[in-house]
Amino acid sequence: MKRTMVHNTQDEHPRLFVAVPIPSGLKAQVAAAANGLKKTLPFKKWVHPDDLHITLKFLGEVVPSSVAAVEAELERIAARSTPFPLRLQGAGTFGAPMAPRILWVGLAGKLQALRDLQADVERQLAPLGYPTEDRPYSPHVTLARQYAGGAPARKDAVRGLFPADAEPPLEWAADRIVLYRSHLGRTPMYEPVRTIAFHAGG
Repeated sequence: MKRTMVHNTQDEHPRLFVAVPIPSGLKAQVAAAANGLKKTLPFKKWVHPDDLHITLKFLGEVVPSSVAAVEAELERIAARSTPFPLRLQGAGTFGAPMAPRILWVGLAGKLQALRDLQADVERQLAPLGYPTEDRPYSPHVTLARQYAGGAPARKDAVRGLFPADAEPPLEWAADRIVLYRSHLGRTPMYEPVRTIAFHAGG
């Protein structure tokens, strides 16, 4: 009997995205807060601590021969970028109040620098075939997806999380971008393909 070969398109065309990483110490603090929320906010999918990040641009499936061109553009962006301060601050949800799609951690600090970086990534990768987003950029860290509770999500459950005056401070210097690969069905899901430090003037 003739066997039919089944090809995994993800192996042939990896799913990639560009993001700002979060330091491991802050990931641990976010994970601790998430553990305290899981009973009061029953979301179906909680992001693994190692996978926490700030998305700049989702590329989708990329032809392997195109990866080098993407990396070259990210190198150019990093070469003209300087570190800027960010901090985790606040939390909330996206979607219907009764059944939100996303539970997120908010950001503060030099958000305009983050928005400028995201716009730079959009602008430089568009000529490579990755269209710019129509929606305004809303910087955040996704913590969980797909609310599954029988009652409306409790807004008070996230009130007071990640305060501006937290001790120790929930801040860091954003000084690099990472090209990540998604591995569907794997935990953790995201693998760094290339990490590029900012080096404007260096």
